[in-house]
Amino acid sequence: MSNEILIRDAAPEELDDIEALVKEAYREFRPQFPEKVWQAWMDNVSETVRAPAGMLLVAMAGGIIQGVIKFYPEASQSGMGHWPPGVAAIRILAVSPPARGQGYGTRLAAECLRRAKAMQISTIFLFTGEFMDAARHIYEKLGFRRAPELDPQPGPIAYRLDL
Repeated sequence: MSNEILIRDAAPEELDDIEALVKEAYREFRPQFPEKVWQAWMDNVSETVRAPAGMLLVAMAGGIIQGVIKFYPEASQSGMGHWPPGVAAIRILAVSPPARGQGYGTRLAAECLRRAKAMQISTIFLFTGEFMDAARHIYEKLGFRRAPELDPQPGPIAYRLDL
């Protein structure tokens, strides 16, 4: 990997590649879900990648998209959670399996924090799977804390970061 990682907004013509990257990154979790639940999740990934709300960010290296995240400056547009007004949310952090462990996920999440601070947003929320160890490690390293009072039952687990 080149030391040069570029984080930028995704271009419309990259949506197919981004959707494929997210689905490939999440494929390791497929055995944990019944087929109907898995398919609903993958349909939601497709919708989230292509929805106009939020900012779809990519991490590039060597001219190749290595990772992606979706940042919602207005969390209510994220389609998940009942967040208070004026807060942000993050969804679909994914790094290409061959590129994992090289800092892409951390850089993408940190870019969301940078943008939130620049927009004077006080809090960022997110949901993740309890089984998503690498993502949880990134979020906790950046200062996110569990917010179990916001966990849907059953479902993902909530995190928050007060900036």
